[in-house]
Amino acid sequence: MMQSLKYPFVLLAFIAFGVMAADLGKSGMIDRDFSLAIGKTVEVEGEDFYIRFKAVLEDSRCPANALCTSQGNAQVQLEILGTYDQHQTIVLNTDNEPKAMTVKGHRVILIALNPSRIDGESISAGDYAVTLRVESPAD
Repeated sequence: MMQSLKYPFVLLAFIAFGVMAADLGKSGMIDRDFSLAIGKTVEVEGEDFYIRFKAVLEDSRCPANALCTSQGNAQVQLEILGTYDQHQTIVLNTDNEPKAMTVKGHRVILIALNPSRIDGESISAGDYAVTLRVESPAD
């Protein structure tokens, strides 16, 4: 009985990895900026985890063609995927804190959210991309 229950779980794991692999972009370099489109996943080069750009939760940034009293803020949701389906959801901000979080001993930093807002124009959810940096652990 136990043996027959194991196979559906193995099949589900392969299906889940296949879905993730379809969204997998290039490798994210350690200590260098890289870009990640919404809905895409990147393997952190040489490490045992992936980062998926899940959503833009808020975008109140000052439009590039406007004068504002503050820069505003954008808030993004990232999912950190490890081995054996271990995952963690983090939320980072462009202007407010936190702008970075420590994950699996590495510091994940939100550098930018693109494209910039333009007054009078809307940004389609699928057009967003984040610029991230993953810093190696301090020795």
